[in-house]
Amino acid sequence: MTSPGSRTLPMSPPGANGHRAMSGLSTPLPTSNRSRGYVALAAALIVGFAVLGYWFYAQAGNKVSVLVAAREIPAGHVITGADVVSEPVAGGITAVAADHLSEVVGHTAAVEILPRTPVQLAMISAGNSLPAGDVLVGVAEAPGQIPSSGLASGDVVDVLQLPSKTAPASSVSSPLLATAVVFDVRSNPAVEGGTLLTLEAPKAAAYAITTASDAGLVALVQQPGAGS
Repeated sequence: MTSPGSRTLPMSPPGANGHRAMSGLSTPLPTSNRSRGYVALAAALIVGFAVLGYWFYAQAGNKVSVLVAAREIPAGHVITGADVVSEPVAGGITAVAADHLSEVVGHTAAVEILPRTPVQLAMISAGNSLPAGDVLVGVAEAPGQIPSSGLASGDVVDVLQLPSKTAPASSVSSPLLATAVVFDVRSNPAVEGGTLLTLEAPKAAAYAITTASDAGLVALVQQPGAGS
């Protein structure tokens, strides 16, 4: 007999190993709530990755073309079209837009600009690139024709014409061709110890300077206290 209010659990028949399984403990727990949670989490992740992917795609396509230094541009150098190239870069960078080439070409670099550097207006010298009546003249100097300490952009020099190599030894005339400003200085790879310079000089003296330079008869004398 059983006492009132008590209940006997039904016993399942013995299994193959002789043990009985209790039917009341073998019922699986409900999983509907758990499944709905996984579905919501998966949906949130999918939406999140989609938004993130779109953001990266939008940033990758948001590029503008700016001017970048194609090679090293020394301070004092008058920038030419060959000195800069147009290059697309991601937004958020401060640089001169490629369609504003006229704001750079023909103007003087106020600082040294390294290759692959985006060109900014702060790097360009304000004002006119050259005074009226002045031009840029290139000269090639051998060792001994410039000060041994060298010259730098901004130095003021007297441009002298040396006597011809066939002139009598007594000839010491060195006429002054012009007073000029050094714009650019580079080593001359064709001559050991040689120097290539770009001078800002009066246009009226440009031909005489070029002719004397071709003959190797130009010397530059730095004015005291001028330049570096």
